[in-house]
Amino acid sequence: MKRSFSLFGITLYPYSLLMIAGAGLTIGLFVYFTVSRRKGCGDNAFAVEALIVCMAAALPAAMLLDALFKWAETGHFRFAGATFYGGLLCALALFPLLLLLKKNRTVSIWERLCDLAPAIPAGHALGRIGCFLGGCCYGRPTDTVFGVVFPAGSLPYEQYGALPLHPTQLYEAVFLLFLALFLAAWGKDRALPLYFVLYGVERFLMEFLRADDRGSLLPGLSPAQWISLLLVGLGAVLLCLTFPRRRRDGK
Repeated sequence: MKRSFSLFGITLYPYSLLMIAGAGLTIGLFVYFTVSRRKGCGDNAFAVEALIVCMAAALPAAMLLDALFKWAETGHFRFAGATFYGGLLCALALFPLLLLLKKNRTVSIWERLCDLAPAIPAGHALGRIGCFLGGCCYGRPTDTVFGVVFPAGSLPYEQYGALPLHPTQLYEAVFLLFLALFLAAWGKDRALPLYFVLYGVERFLMEFLRADDRGSLLPGLSPAQWISLLLVGLGAVLLCLTFPRRRRDGK
């Protein structure tokens, strides 16, 4: 873990740098997927511009949702973190709306969303590495060989001291990398619902290993687990709706 370092007298934070890099990677991969798959389409540039707007809106949305979860738990509303689901839901809701502004579209909104799906976990993986270096999103104590002792002054050290903790950030980063590769190679026109289902299941299970403060939504499960259940359900419905179409198309 390394929370900050100096370069030419400037203090830099790996957490922030990797978050920015993750957003850039998501946009870059979307450009690659959507341009390589939709060559000659006149609205490719518009789709990329729409995604950049969505990525800019994702951060305040992530901070707002985190603040709402903490407010529900403590009664105090303050911006002190961010939740990935807030940014994801904002971007995925705003992106289709912006695409609707383009008249005479040569590529469907569904195809654009499926082009975007593999890029999301790739960028998210970098963000999770940033979480590890920043000391957030940490796991519960463990006696396995994977346990990590966070340094004094970090949030996990303040809660658990020198106890080894599950590096849930790195667990998820590895999963996200493989998910991105899977969706890019085999997702095609079902990449979006596959992403919803596979990431939703992984995130639901990973939350049982998490120990950081994530606020509250409804009793019994963490906010991310409730959202994961909705995401898995939505993905399953979309898969069922797209399967007959694939059969009719002979795919």
